[in-house]
Amino acid sequence: MSATTKDPLSLQEIARLQRDGLVLLGYLAEKPNRAMTDAPPDTNGIDPQLMIAPIAEIAGDSTKFNALVRSVDLLGRAAAPATASSVRLTWAFLLGRGPEVLGPEQQRAKRLRLWMHVVRIGLLIAAAIAISLLLKADQGRRIVGQLAQVRGELDRTYAELWKLDRERDFEIRRYEKGTEPVLVPANAPAAPERPTLSAMEECWPLEPPTGTEYRLLPIKPQSQNLCSQLYQLKLREQLIYARIQTWNCDMVRLNPLNWARSAVLTWRRSPIGVCNLPPLGLDSKVAQRLDDWKRTELRTNEVIQGLSGYLLPLLLGGIGGGVYVVRRMDEVLRTATLSANDGISSIGRIVLAATFGGLLAMVFSTDEPVKLGSFSLTIAAWAFFLGYALETVLKTLDAAIEGVVGKLRPGEGDKKTVPMAPPP
Repeated sequence: MSATTKDPLSLQEIARLQRDGLVLLGYLAEKPNRAMTDAPPDTNGIDPQLMIAPIAEIAGDSTKFNALVRSVDLLGRAAAPATASSVRLTWAFLLGRGPEVLGPEQQRAKRLRLWMHVVRIGLLIAAAIAISLLLKADQGRRIVGQLAQVRGELDRTYAELWKLDRERDFEIRRYEKGTEPVLVPANAPAAPERPTLSAMEECWPLEPPTGTEYRLLPIKPQSQNLCSQLYQLKLREQLIYARIQTWNCDMVRLNPLNWARSAVLTWRRSPIGVCNLPPLGLDSKVAQRLDDWKRTELRTNEVIQGLSGYLLPLLLGGIGGGVYVVRRMDEVLRTATLSANDGISSIGRIVLAATFGGLLAMVFSTDEPVKLGSFSLTIAAWAFFLGYALETVLKTLDAAIEGVVGKLRPGEGDKKTVPMAPPP
């Protein structure tokens, strides 16, 4: 090894071996249930004195050099799956710097911390957005369900009112604006402005009359109860329509495609908000139906389907991937197996999980829960599980694709032995 003392590269390699050995010794000293013991160096093949011996002394003695290599190799096996570089990178990630941490490793650890901060903050933001959208979608379903319930009750109330006798259970009253209603006797001569008995509306109007009107008012307990129930149901229907209008307006504001229109209206100080704008392509003759457009439940059902079938699976798939990344990062730090490409690979995994979650709606129906074995969950829930267990899903997908492609792949023919030509 005399020539080695004159080779700067060899001296650097010896210094690197010593540095790696010290790092592994420090890691194994703090690792619980470590394989190292207090036995003499001759029994386990590890000589810690070589880690602090002068470099020139080791370079000039081949026996000590071989012992140093063997010691570092045994330390690496005892610390597996951690390595010297992963231990130094983990120390730099947790502590910022250390006695054996080099400058490049500090820069890598700094970039990894930045990536993990981005992942954690993005995970919190995505979780908050997903929870808000889940609550909004659930609120929209409840409102639409309440509207369907009120309509069913209205149908039953109208059916019961239709069974009543207009002459015996109701009386005719004439309404005029600004005056009290006047009772019209049943045997009173027919007035030109008074409609026939069968054409008059039962019960009373919700709004005050604007002119002279004739109404049928209930006089029997049964008809009074039905009319009171009808009044309450109509009032509930109006309140539900008001909630639908508010819900639709909130979703219009949350739609990123409408943010530019809202900014333009705010910049122009327009009194018309983005919720009051007619939909693109609406005929000017139908613009007077804008109120009906703002409170229709058809928009509500369409937005709910888009949220539950496409946007929420995309978000929850990414959240599942982010949860797995954070959990794996904690495990990597605990085992000191951090690598320099963990940051980029974590972001790529989250993007891939979100992509697979968004593609679920293209494979399964968005209206009914998806059943797999004995489990039946919504697409959004399956997207979260898919994002968390992405490796298992990819392995299953590879096996399924290989099973299909393997049948299409042509089989290899039997190889025939070609006789060799006899030597000349």
